[in-house]
Amino acid sequence: MRKSSFLTFIFAFIPGAGQMYLGMMKKGISIMLSFAMITAVSGFLNMPFFAIVLPVIWFYSFFDTFNIKGMTYEQRLNYEDKFMFDLDDMLKKDWMQILKKRHSLVGGICIVLGIYMLFQNFVSPYLYLVYEVAPWLHAMIRNIPTLIVSVAIIALGIHLVFGGNKKRLAPPQDEDYVEYGGKDHE
Repeated sequence: MRKSSFLTFIFAFIPGAGQMYLGMMKKGISIMLSFAMITAVSGFLNMPFFAIVLPVIWFYSFFDTFNIKGMTYEQRLNYEDKFMFDLDDMLKKDWMQILKKRHSLVGGICIVLGIYMLFQNFVSPYLYLVYEVAPWLHAMIRNIPTLIVSVAIIALGIHLVFGGNKKRLAPPQDEDYVEYGGKDHE
C-alpha cells in the first residue's frame, strides 16, 4: 500500500503516530506510551530533569518514520513489528540480574530521588518566605544539587585513582613469599 508523503510528514511530528500510520502499530504504541509516561512522570512528580529524554524520543520517532517510509513494501512486510519493551524478554536479560545483585545501588538512587522530591515539593515552597529575608540563602539552596553532584564526581574520581588500585598493586602477603634479588639471591 502506498502511503501519502504529506500525511507521513504530518504524523511524523507526533511521536509514534508516524509508525502507526505506516503499519507498525506495536512500535508506534511503544514510542507513544514512553513519550507520554515520561511527560507524566516529570510533570506529576515535579521532576523536570526526566524531561531531558523527551527530545531524544521525539527525534528517534521522527527519523524512524522516514526510515520505515523509505522501505519497500516487501521490506516492510519482513520488518518485525514488535513492542520496544517486551517484559518477558527484559526479565531474561543480564542487566536485570545485575540490578538484582546491585539492590543497594538501586535503593540508594530511590532514596536520593525521594529526598529530592520531598525537598522540591514540601521544603522549597516554604523557603520562598525565607528568601525575602535573606536573598543569599536562595542562591545557596538553589546550588545544592550542583554541589552534591560535584562532590560525588570528585569522590568517584578519588576512589578510581587511589582506592581501587591498592588491592591490585600490593604484593601478595604470603609468609613463604620472598622477593627475587637476582644472581646473588639466597
